Parts: sequence; C-alpha cells; structure tokens
Amino acid sequence: MTRPVPRVLIRLLVALAGAAALLTMLAWSPGSVAHAQAPAEAPAPTADEPEQAVEVEITDRADVLSSGDEDLLRTETGRISFPPQVRRVVFLTFDDGGENLNDTTERFAQSDRPDLVAGDREKWAPGALLVVNDPESRDVGIYCGDDVCAALDLFEGRHLDGSLEAMKDPMRRGNHAVGLLSGAQAAADPTVLAPEREGAPGWLPWALGGAGVVAVGAIGAGVAANRKKKAATARERYDRVSREYGRVAGELDGLDIRANSLTSPLADDELRSQWADIRDRFLALDTVMGRIGDLRPDSSDSEFRAHAADIDSAHETVDQMETAEKNIDELFRMEQGDADARRRQLGELHEDMLAAALGTKDSRLAAEARALDARGDELARDTAAPDFMDRYARLVVDYRIVVEAIRAREMADVEEAKDAGDRHAPRLYDRDWRAGYGYQGFVPYYVVSSWHAHDVQAAQSAASSATNSSYSNASFSGGGGSSGY
Repeated sequence: MTRPVPRVLIRLLVALAGAAALLTMLAWSPGSVAHAQAPAEAPAPTADEPEQAVEVEITDRADVLSSGDEDLLRTETGRISFPPQVRRVVFLTFDDGGENLNDTTERFAQSDRPDLVAGDREKWAPGALLVVNDPESRDVGIYCGDDVCAALDLFEGRHLDGSLEAMKDPMRRGNHAVGLLSGAQAAADPTVLAPEREGAPGWLPWALGGAGVVAVGAIGAGVAANRKKKAATARERYDRVSREYGRVAGELDGLDIRANSLTSPLADDELRSQWADIRDRFLALDTVMGRIGDLRPDSSDSEFRAHAADIDSAHETVDQMETAEKNIDELFRMEQGDADARRRQLGELHEDMLAAALGTKDSRLAAEARALDARGDELARDTAAPDFMDRYARLVVDYRIVVEAIRAREMADVEEAKDAGDRHAPRLYDRDWRAGYGYQGFVPYYVVSSWHAHDVQAAQSAASSATNSSYSNASFSGGGGSSGY
C-alpha cells in the first residue's frame, strides 16, 4: 500500500517550485541578459561589526546540571552557527515525570516564563529555541518559535526526529549537559535527519530531481483545476439551494406542527431540542440567501467562488432540514400505526443487535443481545399493537444497557465526547438517524464500534511515530515536539 508523502518533502517540492518560477521570470524579463551583472561580494565582518551573539538561558528544575555543565552549555552553544532567526537558546530540565513533555513545557512557560510564548499565548516566542529534558519521564524535547522552526525546519519531520535522536544516547548515559548540547547542535545542522521511513515511493528521488522543471506547471495546473472545481461545486449547490429553500420554507409551518405533535416516548426533550436547532438554523438562512440573491445561472465563476462559503453553509442547512423532514415523517407514521414504517425501524434495530451479538467476546452479553433481538422479532409480528411505541421504546432502553456494557468491558479506549459536537448518537437531521437513536442516551453498537476502531487506529499511528507534537491545550500550536529515550 502506498504511504503518504511526508510533509517535509512536500515543503521541499514547493520550495523548488518557487525557485524554478523565479528563474523563469528572470530569464524572460526584457533585457535581463543585457543588464545582468555579477553580484557584489558581501563585505566581510570586521572587528567593529561582530556577529550578534545568541543568548543562552538555563533553567535546571531537575537539578541535574553542575556549574561546570552550565558553563559548558553557555560556551559551546555560543560556537554553534545558528541562522539569524535564532536569538536565544533556552535549556530546560524538569523532574515532573508527566506523560507528555510538550504539556509540561507549555504549562511551565505559560505560568512561570511567559516570555517563552508569543503574545497570543498560542505559540512559542519568536527567536526562541527550547531544548528540554525530563530525566524522570525519560523524555527529550525541542521547541521553537515559528520563525526559528521555519529557518531550521523543525516544525515536524525527519530533521526534528533526528535532532531528538541525537540527544538520547548521552541522556541514557546520564550525561544531561552533553545531551542538551547535542540537541542544540543537531537542530542547527540541516544534515541531521532520521532514517527515511519505509514505504517511500520509488519515484521520489526522480521527482525531487526534476521538480525545478515540472513543478511550476503542475502547481499552476492544480490551482486552476481547484478553482474551476470550486466554482462548479458552488453552482451545483446554489441550484439545489435555490429550489429546495423555497419549497421547505413554504412547508415549514406544517412540518413544525407535525414535529411538535409527536406523542410517543421517543419524542423526548432531546429530540425536540434537535428539531428546534435545525428549524432555527433554517430560519436564519434568510440573511444568507439575501447575500447570495444576486447570483444568476450565467454569473461568472469568480462570482460563484466569492459566495462559495455562504452557498456551502446554506446547502448544509437545507440538506439537514430535508433529512429532518424525512425522519419526522417516519416517526409520525410509526406513531400513526404504519406497519411498514414500524417493521422498517425494527429491521434497523435488528441489524445492530445482531452486530453486537457477533461482535462482543462476552458470551453473556451476546446472549442478552440475541434475547433482545428475539423480542424485536416478536414485536414485528404485532405491528398493530396499541402499545407498540411503548414496547419499542422499552426495547431501545434495554438494548442501550447492553451496548453500554460492551463498551465499558471491551472498548474502554473509547473516550467520552470532548465537546458537545463530538461523539454523540446520530441526530434527527443526520442521514443515519433511526427511531430511538439518542433516546435516554442510546448510542447504537455500530456507532460505538466505529469510535473504537478510530481510537485503535489513532493509537497505532501514534505508536508508529516516535515524535509527539501534540498538546492537551488545543489552542496551543507551537512547533517542535518530544520523544522518549
């Protein structure tokens, strides 16, 4: 299976493309050959104009550096040839033993050293290169302001990975000063790279060698194609919005009455809240439709692209409103005794119960799921029962308990939602909503199983990369990362 091209190589392709474009413009500029001159030699630095010294700071919270170690770090760091973007190198040691050195360093900077973060408090300070060690957790880290990360190519990738690796052997031997110094030296040396991961495309060396020839045209063609596709998508969605918005708006009062006339246990406060949400968002489209009202079928591509964001927003809301309309009608038919609607929804529940029975390793829980499935089959043979909706609702609640037990025992890695918009049962306006989803917190087995599969895949992906560049503080996006030794 072909693996994705690393981002650092994508940036290299872009850089080569830019160079090729510049050479092309110079070559075809009028009179460029006639007026070309050899570049003047840069004046050598004089004794009166010394190079600006890099400031070295040391904070040894782990108490692993002697005074001699600190002298070594200051002296040898001053001899490293950093680009001008690096104005200070900060060596830090911690003994927190935290699970994520990125978080430890970021929290320390925010609380004790605000000068190490940028003014917006969301990145590392410009000009700063941080080299960090936590002997307790056996983690090393390298972090940098955006300007430094760009100059040293340390946002992520093989150079960051290689620089962290350079620190590890001295750290394992307990030589913390040499480990920190090795990190700073490696960060300044662009030739320090971690080994290429397996699976790099065989054509990559050829592509890099020829990038200066073909990249400009390829990038230009790609941009043009994307612009054309964006305009075409906006036209298509605008056409649908123009037709469906008026139809739904004309039927909205009747739909609202139908939604609020639902009387079964499934029409609980959560379902009514979901209906109110999509209804109010649809009503708010009046402002958006006013902004895109000047568009016509013969409007230019640029006009459609200019309104693409509004069109996308309107299209999403109209699509969700149509879905909610169909789902309300389905639940309404169930309440009114429609046998086909009742069997259809029981069939959906049957498929999920069968998947749970086959998916769990717990024989008792599998038996419970099959017993509930049998109750569903019995109910499907009695669709005219006056208490059908009450029995259906009880079936959903009982099955919820089984799914939650499977989740707790076999899918403990599945975390709860981090915010209100994440990890919930399909909602009334979602295409995969079915009667009972979300009722008293019911989440079907297939949804929980998909969360579990996602978490397992994410854990495997994280394990395959030795460098961790994530922060618990979601608003913080500083460059660099950490790795264990």
